[in-house]
Parts: sequence; C-alpha cells; structure tokens
Amino acid sequence: MLPKEVVLKTIRLEKTPRLSAAVFSGGAWTFNQKGYTLESLLGKPELMAELIEDTNEKVQSDIVWAGSGFNNLPVLALGGRVKFRVKGTMDVIEPLLKEARDIERVDLDRLGDHPGVAGVWETASQLDRKLGDRILIGACGWGPFTLAGQFYGVERMMQSIYKDKASIHSVLEFAEEACFRYYQPFIKAGAQLLSVAEPTASGDLISRQHFEEFALPYLKRFMSRLKAAGGINLLHICGNITNRLDLIPDSGTDILSVDYKVDLARVKEVVGSRIAFAGNVNPAGVLLSGTPEEVAAASRECIEKAGPEGRLVLIPGCDLSPRVPIENVQAMIETGHNWQN
Repeated sequence: MLPKEVVLKTIRLEKTPRLSAAVFSGGAWTFNQKGYTLESLLGKPELMAELIEDTNEKVQSDIVWAGSGFNNLPVLALGGRVKFRVKGTMDVIEPLLKEARDIERVDLDRLGDHPGVAGVWETASQLDRKLGDRILIGACGWGPFTLAGQFYGVERMMQSIYKDKASIHSVLEFAEEACFRYYQPFIKAGAQLLSVAEPTASGDLISRQHFEEFALPYLKRFMSRLKAAGGINLLHICGNITNRLDLIPDSGTDILSVDYKVDLARVKEVVGSRIAFAGNVNPAGVLLSGTPEEVAAASRECIEKAGPEGRLVLIPGCDLSPRVPIENVQAMIETGHNWQN
C-alpha cells in the first residue's frame, strides 16, 4: 500500500497494514539543516520542493508539507511587518491592523500578488508533481483565531475578548476569509491535507468558554469551506486542550493533532470513535535531546496509548526545532512504520 493511502485510510478510520508516521510541518527544520534561511527561499518554489524531496528521501515521511514555517506570510503580503529568524520561522513585529476598522482598507485580492505567497503555493504544485503519486501532500497555515491575533496583535485581541467583542468578531470574520483565500490555492495546487494550526486557541491561553464563543464558530465555518473545496482537514492546537477535546469533532476537522502535553489515551477515549488523531512525540524534549533509542521508546509509548485500532498518525507533538537531529526523526518514523496494526 502506498504511503499516502495508509494516511488516507487512517483518516477514514479504516484498517491499514501498518501505522502511518510522518514529519509534522518541519519547514524550518528542513531548510535550516540544509543551510538556508526561510527568508532566502522566498519566491523559490523549485528549490524549496527540491529540499523537501531530498529530506524525505532520508526520513521516509508519509506526508510532506508545503508552506511550513511561512504561516505569517498573509500578514506580510497584506501590509504587516515580520522578522525572519536566522534559525526558525517568522515573527510579526507590526500587526496589519491598528484598529478593527482598518479592515476596510485591506484588499485581500492582493494576497496572491506577493512572491512569497505565490511561491509556497507553487511549492505544493512542485511537490505534487514530484511525489504526489505516492506521498500525501500537505499544506500549512494558521486558523482564523490565530491569524486574527497576528493581524490585530495577540495581547490586544485577548483584552478585546472582554472589552470589545464586536471588534473581535469583525476581525475574526476578516481573518476567516483571509485564511480561506490563503488555503484554497494550495488545494488547487495538489495539497490534499491542510494543517490548520490554532496555537492561540490553546487551553494555555483561552478558556473553554472563550474557545466556544470566539474560536470554534469561525473554525467550523472555515473547515466547512475547505471541505467543499476538496480539502482534508487536520487541526493542530498547541498546549493542553484536554478540557475541550469533546468539542473538536464538531469543528469539521478530519484528524486532530495534539501537543505532547495531551494524553493520547484520553484523546482516544474522547474523540477516537469519531475522528482520527495524530501525535505526539515530544519535539522539545526527546526528539531534540534524546538518542534514537529514546525516541523509539517514546514513539512506542505513544502508539500503545493510542490503542490497537490504528486511528493514530504518529507525528511530533508540534513543529520541529531546527536543531532536531535527523537520526531522531528517522527513529520515530521507522518505529511507526514497523508497527503492525
């Protein structure tokens, strides 16, 4: 069975001959270990695809990702300011919106005019042509709640949740539309699996009540639009989301990716009868600092917690640090591939 078919059958909750295992995101990890910064690769889709393909020859991930590390490109493309790290991803240093009413001056039609945005879309197309017959092509970006925070400023958004709900809802509506316009071309380019990251919706940052009021409604509408466009949805929320696991299947996601802080046995208990799930080898602990043997042991522990039903895609619990040794990623993926369902 082809690697991408193993992932797709897992997502459909069907029996597979082996476990699916993959890198999760990993853009900065891939490019930095090859000696490139993300900034140096803007507008160079052929080179990005070549680097991803070369890395995957070594690690044999069932999924490869376009756009990983570039989640804040919509902010840059529409007029915000970002800073590229020498090692790592890109940070917003000046939000796009100073006030919620500034939405009126932003032209979302400009999004695809930025060479960086057009470049990551083309990277997905390049990967589909090179690998898409056997490897699942994925694409990465922020979800509506998190992108709203990048547009508006996370601290201001958190304050406005209490003080100015009308403004936050208008920013969220704008962010949802921007998200869709960013993701839809990935689908057209050949990316089947869409990784929607919502770290700002974590239990470490907002309450369950605020998740239900501000994050979930826009996420549901956005996920529905992605499905209608032909995408398969993966939702990743950083941090501890144990107290909102029961809400996740209603978001419209096809697979839930959880941080290492979340117990996979609990994930299986709460959502495992409804959707597949992915995780959650500790990326900042064992993958970064452990030996390959320790990574293999941690991977087996994740698999055992997830149970024998084969509803798990074994991946890191979050994006990879650029300093994670490739041998550790290989150990994780080999452990998954060698596990018989």
